[in-house]
Amino acid sequence: MPQIIRVDNEACFNSVLMKAALASLGIRLQTIDLHCPWQNGRIERFFGTLKRHLDRIAVHGRDELQVKLVEFRCWYNHARPHQHLAGHTPAEAWVGRGKSTKRPQWFEAWDGYITGWYFPP
Repeated sequence: MPQIIRVDNEACFNSVLMKAALASLGIRLQTIDLHCPWQNGRIERFFGTLKRHLDRIAVHGRDELQVKLVEFRCWYNHARPHQHLAGHTPAEAWVGRGKSTKRPQWFEAWDGYITGWYFPP
């Protein structure tokens, strides 16, 4: 369980219900300053990338959306190298390992809109 969750100032995050639920779990809610999205840069970057890619496909129903989100998370964290992480994926940077020497696997989803090489650990 996280100790703190950092969010922007959307009403849904600052509702009485949200605050009570997090408090009951022992999680502190931390909000960024108004009109300062850079204070929550990682999630802002994630949502910006997700929106840009979601605009390219049609999703039919909740079950298909769930599958698409799992595929996106896989691509975003494991098959998408990042220039500010020295060409590593977020997953590689998180665990502090370099590129695997195992044979990479081609990752493709969303009718080819998200692609990349996955290097198994």
